[in-house]
Amino acid sequence: MALAPQLAVVAWLALAAAPIELHTAAVDPRLTEAGLRARVGDELDAWTIDVRAGAGERELDVRLRGPDGATRTRRLTLSSDTREDRSRELAASLALLMDEAPPPPRGGKPATPPAPTPRPPYQGWLGLGPRLEAGPGLVEGGVDVMGGAWLLRDHLQPIASLGLGGAAPEDVSLFHLRFGGGLAAGASLLDRRIWLGGHVLVHALRSRVRERERIDVDWMSATEIGATVQYRGRRLFLGARTGVDLVLPSRPVPGHGARIRRGPAQWMLGLVIGVVFG
Repeated sequence: MALAPQLAVVAWLALAAAPIELHTAAVDPRLTEAGLRARVGDELDAWTIDVRAGAGERELDVRLRGPDGATRTRRLTLSSDTREDRSRELAASLALLMDEAPPPPRGGKPATPPAPTPRPPYQGWLGLGPRLEAGPGLVEGGVDVMGGAWLLRDHLQPIASLGLGGAAPEDVSLFHLRFGGGLAAGASLLDRRIWLGGHVLVHALRSRVRERERIDVDWMSATEIGATVQYRGRRLFLGARTGVDLVLPSRPVPGHGARIRRGPAQWMLGLVIGVVFG
């Protein structure tokens, strides 16, 4: 008789330390815990499970807290008729809910999902620089204003271009206005700092030739085909391109025959300095 109070205290402590708390008379606590431990073993000790009576006679509200620190709540509806069968059914349902939880990470720290890899930001450039062209008996100089954007993982660049140029061979003055655009295709290197590729730019070219009192104005097409190298800093942009400028129709300067001729093919070199945006 003297041991009865001590045994009662031990039983109470065992129930208080149990990983599963049942606040319902629909199931048997000892059968539920025994059935759950038979399914998951010592893994049960890393969980805290609270089961309470729900709105219906056989409905239970379940709250599970796993080793990852996350809390999950579910509502279960038991279909068994006897208290023993409902205890086994609850143990099986709890085991399934525990299996759905992700495994605890090594070191005991909560698992954090890997951060998604950021997509390369949209970036473009705008700048101006000198242009030099050389053809049959004719060397021209000028300036270009250009802009573009790196698209499709830096493999494609749409480019817009506006340029002024001219020359003064002998007693003739030439002035050209060109505007147009095109595409460049290539790839980035060195952590996207360097870009290499080729380009095709198509321009409408308005040519004005003045010789003494005579002025001749005409329209031509100029197609620039060549290679491009670019440097892209945090805000600084540097570009260089070279290639062939195809001018059609080819025209000699009036009064000079074939000695001074605009087209059909002229070597060109262009430089651009500007800013990066985006």
